Amino acid sequence: MKCPMYVDYTRECLEKIDFLPQNTLAYCETAKHKECPFYRTLNDIGLHCDYVGACAAYKHFGIHDFEQFVKITREYCLSENNVKCERFKLRKAGKAVPEELLPDGNTIEKRRKQKP
Repeated sequence: MKCPMYVDYTRECLEKIDFLPQNTLAYCETAKHKECPFYRTLNDIGLHCDYVGACAAYKHFGIHDFEQFVKITREYCLSENNVKCERFKLRKAGKAVPEELLPDGNTIEKRRKQKP
């Protein structure tokens, strides 16, 4: 069963998310689409952070490694753990949120360097 937003080899979710993360077809073309952070957010499924729609990390992290993106959104953005997200904490405190900051406190550049 494929994602209902994957129609005629076109990802209709792109109209709302405005970019195409790499390695998404394994989700779009299978029942795994129910785990896709975009599918869950766009369909308002389960808990999710109030800021998820405007989160810069959502876009930048998703482009580079979709599996890691799914994992981190499951751990923070789309769960009750969103209050433990470093981005969420800064935003709630009224502080500036660095665009490269990830929910776990790492930065996008730091994460890339850790990859073998």
